[in-house]
Amino acid sequence: MTLDVALAVLLTFSAACYLLLGLRLIASKREVGSRPIGVLFIVISFWVMGGGVELLSTSFEMFSIGRTGHFVGTALVPIVAYVCFREYTGSETSASRLAVLLIMPVISISLAATNHLHELMWYGPFVNEFGEYLTRPERWGPWFLFAHLPYSYAVIAAAMFTLLAHSSAVAPAHRRGLFLLTAACIGPLVATAAYDLGFGPDTISDVPLVFAALLPVYAWLSIGEQIIEFSPLAYETVFQTMQDPVIVIDDQNRVIGLNHTAESMLSISEAQALRTPLKELFGTGAHEVYEALDTREPQKMMTQTGRFLHVQVSEIDTSRASVRGGHVLMFRDVSDVERAQSEVRKNEKLLRTLIDHSVNGIVRFSWDEEGDDRKLRSIFANAAAGRFLGTDKEDLVGLPADRVLSYAISGMEETDIEDILDRFAKAVDRGKSLEVEVRQCIEEPARWLRLVCEPVGDDFTATIIDITDEKAKEKQMESIATSDPLTGVLNRRGFERDAAQRLTQSADDATGALLFIDLNGFKGINDQFGHEVGDQLLKIAAERLRKGLRSHDIIGRPGGDEFVALVPDVDDEVADRLAKRLTKTLEQAYNIGRQQLHCAASIGLALYPKNANTLTGLLREADQAMYRAKARTRGVTNIRGEDLLEKAI
Repeated sequence: MTLDVALAVLLTFSAACYLLLGLRLIASKREVGSRPIGVLFIVISFWVMGGGVELLSTSFEMFSIGRTGHFVGTALVPIVAYVCFREYTGSETSASRLAVLLIMPVISISLAATNHLHELMWYGPFVNEFGEYLTRPERWGPWFLFAHLPYSYAVIAAAMFTLLAHSSAVAPAHRRGLFLLTAACIGPLVATAAYDLGFGPDTISDVPLVFAALLPVYAWLSIGEQIIEFSPLAYETVFQTMQDPVIVIDDQNRVIGLNHTAESMLSISEAQALRTPLKELFGTGAHEVYEALDTREPQKMMTQTGRFLHVQVSEIDTSRASVRGGHVLMFRDVSDVERAQSEVRKNEKLLRTLIDHSVNGIVRFSWDEEGDDRKLRSIFANAAAGRFLGTDKEDLVGLPADRVLSYAISGMEETDIEDILDRFAKAVDRGKSLEVEVRQCIEEPARWLRLVCEPVGDDFTATIIDITDEKAKEKQMESIATSDPLTGVLNRRGFERDAAQRLTQSADDATGALLFIDLNGFKGINDQFGHEVGDQLLKIAAERLRKGLRSHDIIGRPGGDEFVALVPDVDDEVADRLAKRLTKTLEQAYNIGRQQLHCAASIGLALYPKNANTLTGLLREADQAMYRAKARTRGVTNIRGEDLLEKAI
């Protein structure tokens, strides 16, 4: 293997390493400075790779490719280094400034790629007498000498000045890396100057070789030394612009630095505070500061002005900095937080008082994570909950949720209890709310409770509301809506509702009868004696029907002088006897005031399910039977039209 080939392999390997190192830094998303340094390494890889291609060139086309890559590095490295060093020291480069800085390098790269057309970068020949391509020509072109070269060195000078000028403003822990980075730039800079001045061989640029030799150094700086592991923002700028007070003390607890916020907090200048012991600086408040120093635990202190401060201590890391030991005291004004927490505590106390004295029962449940069985257990119960559930509130704490719920629904049917417990378990598993109404029969009279169970974060809360009065009012309103205000029996709406429900719930082999009752001659009595007498007669007739029927029979007044009755669980014979008896009862004299009135009745009878199996069908058939009975003056008829009662004498 010839020397050129060996050097070309070395340069190719180094270029690949620079490329990978640059990509790694860009992809690592480290603190400020990682991306520009990564870009710098990628541009260097072009420079080094271009040198390798130049060494192995056997044609002008191949040499031109290597030369262009060489000039990509030559032109861009100064720009990228300038941006990198500015960002490393806490300065930003705007997009507009970067665009201006790139104008000259772009022109130089373009001219290098097309130099054979104009020779503005260098003059030929391109090869010597041995057929070797010249990386450094005999004469440089005007653009290279008077534009590219001065511009590149000016940018490099600005980059180095930026790096060194900010060294005093960089935190001590970062200065080591900064100086190492500066030193690492000297080698390539000297090699570039030597090459441009004509020192070294003409057939190879020594700059790529210097970069190849420095590859381990740059890798160590970026990975081993970790020069970009921490944010390299200017120390003084960050320190002084922090909104929280910061005080730096030495190993003897004397002040060696503080920011402007700390000066304002202590009403003292930095010059006055330097070398002042903490005890003199804080007065009576130093106790908490010393406590934080001793325990390394955050402490809360109150200033003489009534402000609350949270103080935290951090030890100064001196492993990479040539400074004495000490500590950093960071203070945070938590007065607003303290007042807010105090207000929260007051509100919590008030809320607990309101909950404990609430008329509604409240039980709070939490998950018991002990053991293998995860259960929801009560952690709080107010007095009302204990009253509703028939025990002391203290006895409810610690009980499983299903047991607490069982207290509330005791006295119900077993199937209903199981249904509610199952619904509650499903609601808990899904994190959903559940609202049920239960009739608690622990004591008389029975009490109606509404249980509202809902998730509160990871916990569960059950609210128990006494709705007994609400249910009573609902029943009263329902009674008003479905009752005949004159007679007290059901109106049309109420009768149809209750009768239809009864028929729906009947067994398949159930029997029954529907009676349609009409008071004969009622209109004449009403016209002759007045509405008041007529109303009294209707009331008496309704009362006679109530007494003549069973308590579970359903009686209604559709309107006027008509009544209907649903009599379940009777056969044909019993229904016939009942109709006859009611007819005799209704034809008895009505004593109203001084009047003794007679008002016979006609009854139509329809049997269930013989004549019809729906309420509508039974009403229709019984109504028709009633009219047939009425046509016979008075009496009872069944659906077949047969008289069941002899005509009145």
